[in-house]
Amino acid sequence: MNHPKAGAMRRKPDNDNTYLFLTDINSILVSGEDTNGEFCVVHCSVRENDGPPLHVHGSEDESFYVLDGEIEMTLGDDTFSVRSGEYVFAPRGIPHTFKVRSEQARFLVTAYPAGFDSFVKELGVPYEEGMEANMEPPTPELLQKLIEVSKKYNITYPGL
Repeated sequence: MNHPKAGAMRRKPDNDNTYLFLTDINSILVSGEDTNGEFCVVHCSVRENDGPPLHVHGSEDESFYVLDGEIEMTLGDDTFSVRSGEYVFAPRGIPHTFKVRSEQARFLVTAYPAGFDSFVKELGVPYEEGMEANMEPPTPELLQKLIEVSKKYNITYPGL
């Protein structure tokens, strides 16, 4: 396969690439546009006891690299702790979720191929310093929007 080369780049989390995504603060460090759709990298900052509902990605594999903090990861039938410096690979088609067990956790999610970055942009809102996430349980309207947008990206929720 002959792909045009993506340009070299350097990027950090800032207001141009950061979104309030449900209750997380997610910064798109590498987008699908940067890699011809091959992969994306999202920096996630998540508070204690937060995490997504159990879900399945039908179109992409994901990897998680914890920069700091601790998350409890469920991947298929296994639940285990993932701490700073540890890596987890979550293949497409396997139900997974996580809960942050430290006060906060920061980690990188890499998705192959890209698509998770577009999901974050579509469901999130541009982040501005000082914005706070609503920590109340999601409203039925927000859950419906999550399910509808997820369908576009081939993400399903076995428990919803």
